[in-house]
Amino acid sequence: MTQPSPQMMQVPVPSNSYPALAGRGLVKYYGEVVGLAGVDVAVRPGEALAVMGPSGNGKTTLLHVLAGILTPDQGEVWLGGERVDQLNDAQRTVLRRRRLGFVFQDNQLLAELPADENVALPLMVDGVSRREAVTRARGMLAQVGLANEANRRPGELSGGQAQRVAIARALVGEPQAVFADEPTGALDAATGAQVIDLLVGAATHRGAAVVVVTHDDAVAARCHRVVRIVDGRVSER
Repeated sequence: MTQPSPQMMQVPVPSNSYPALAGRGLVKYYGEVVGLAGVDVAVRPGEALAVMGPSGNGKTTLLHVLAGILTPDQGEVWLGGERVDQLNDAQRTVLRRRRLGFVFQDNQLLAELPADENVALPLMVDGVSRREAVTRARGMLAQVGLANEANRRPGELSGGQAQRVAIARALVGEPQAVFADEPTGALDAATGAQVIDLLVGAATHRGAAVVVVTHDDAVAARCHRVVRIVDGRVSER
């Protein structure tokens, strides 16, 4: 697999930065089940945070609450200077499209579209012309080492290549925060290491906050900081 270019390598986290993303006193219930039990978490610009813990203990719930997919029952979510949890559904949808990026375990690429159009799609949905969106998408694909794969469909790509397309899609809109849910879970160890290094390096170089949910210690070790969530409560590890 092509290695990330030098300008995309991980950079030191600014020590005095105001959080790009923060959750304060987050509580989330599923009926009588407590998903989050008063969680405080903050991620600075250019920082990658790994969230670990047993299955069913609140990792994905925390990611979804921070990303505005779920609304907390109590607490606050801040993206920069904007309080996300007070936005309505339509406003949160726009925020996710314009200011957040997502990478999933199964990449969620559209099988019928070539790589460049998969990457361009969120830009076009947001009103960017197809020509400009595809041009920007191809530039982003080049930055993740896939300049020669722009016309290939997902079924013609390896697992690692498909995840790099997903990373390009997550970053093409220059998001303030990037969320990755088990982004290497379907990859072998060597490919997974390269993918997570690329994701963390590319996103943090741009000053984005990164939140990675993972079960993998090797993935967590490639992030700047690790928290562990058990029974809906978070602690530094």
